[in-house]
Amino acid sequence: MPTKSNGGPKHIVYLFGAGATQAEVDYLGAQVVNLLMHDSDRLGDGVSTRILRRFARNWQSFLGEEQDIDIEKLISLLAASGVDKLANLAEKMRRHYFEEIQESLVRAKIVARPQLATGLLEMHTDRRFKSEVETLCGIMTTNHDGLLQIASQNVFGAVNLGFAFSSKEFVPANSRAVPPVLQLHGSFTWRFALPLDVDTLRSTATYSPKTLWIPPSILKESKTYPFNKLTALAYELLTKQCDVLRVVGASLTQNDWNVLSLVFNAQRHRELVKGSAFKVELIMPHKTGEDIQEECSYLKNTTPVGYLTEGEFADYKEGLPPPESQLTNVFAYWLKEKIQYHRRRGDFSRSALTPMMAAIAGEAS
Repeated sequence: MPTKSNGGPKHIVYLFGAGATQAEVDYLGAQVVNLLMHDSDRLGDGVSTRILRRFARNWQSFLGEEQDIDIEKLISLLAASGVDKLANLAEKMRRHYFEEIQESLVRAKIVARPQLATGLLEMHTDRRFKSEVETLCGIMTTNHDGLLQIASQNVFGAVNLGFAFSSKEFVPANSRAVPPVLQLHGSFTWRFALPLDVDTLRSTATYSPKTLWIPPSILKESKTYPFNKLTALAYELLTKQCDVLRVVGASLTQNDWNVLSLVFNAQRHRELVKGSAFKVELIMPHKTGEDIQEECSYLKNTTPVGYLTEGEFADYKEGLPPPESQLTNVFAYWLKEKIQYHRRRGDFSRSALTPMMAAIAGEAS
């Protein structure tokens, strides 16, 4: 079995980015929706382009008419200008970002049913798998959508956000058996209160200054509660409980500098204390993984998806898959291969897969 050299299960941590939510939308297939910042031939205009389109023509010309503009950099520049009119423009862009993501998620009809995340968590709840093969220690995410909260509630019957909260929708976890979901940049579903109030994302949700989130920008400050606590918990998770960090759909660009810094420092800490840095598996388009290897060479032990071995992934090294190929949805394909791989090896204690796992794996439950 693929366990650690000392015979115990590997300790696994996940880092989810926007690509993971995009994979949920693509897997459900209800409607073509682009939740990524950049434009795509397959998915259409990205969030950045759609935000700029909300402004009058004269403002579009003022802000820049280049296709696929980096909206996070633009918001940061406007906010730092010292000019009230431009700072207000940056705030308007943040509101448009909130509305674009919310409307897209509602249109895609996945808010209440994140199937891939649910199947992933179910895989990690199998008794034999978690005790002998892999132990899920926690999930970090830079997304604001709250889908992982829903998946955790579905699978564990409770949610561990790393801090105390009140909710009419979710049960706060009172057991270490529920792995933490650390939403590093907050959520559209969090509101200022004592304790913090947590909800699900609804079509009726409106942009509010009471929302606890870190909006798009190149400098994502985490000095205030709960973001300072979440960053500290994420650092402890990586340094003390991580053998493998699986990065799902997070491109790790320079706009994610706080996350890059977190992973870099945690790897060095782990190396100094335990003699080796944890591994990083890049579950995203193979070319993106190779770009991360090149541009983030200070991160150690990185492996693009085409070189992973617990399943059949070598086809990713051949170039971009055709649009109709199942390889296009990297998260869904990886999870399918992962479930099938461990099923063939007898790593699950269940005589039958859960219905969600079976559907993802393409097998009868």
